[in-house]
Amino acid sequence: MSKSNRDFGDMVDDIIDNPAYEMLGGYHIFLRRIAIPIILLLIAMVVYSLTNNQLATGIITGLALGPVLGLERALAEWQIRK
Repeated sequence: MSKSNRDFGDMVDDIIDNPAYEMLGGYHIFLRRIAIPIILLLIAMVVYSLTNNQLATGIITGLALGPVLGLERALAEWQIRK
């Protein structure tokens, strides 16, 4: 079992050159890494401002995780079929 001598630059090149991330014109990486956490943070802030309850905020934000990721997946599948 030999480990490959790949450095961080090679891993970044693999991500950038991956055709799976070209669906949205290169914005797919941004969507997954930045937009989804921001959307979840905004949901948490809105719920906390409405309820002022940390437990309810955590539960509702956790329940929103599935639909947000499902929406991202549906968007990706829609782009593939397009």
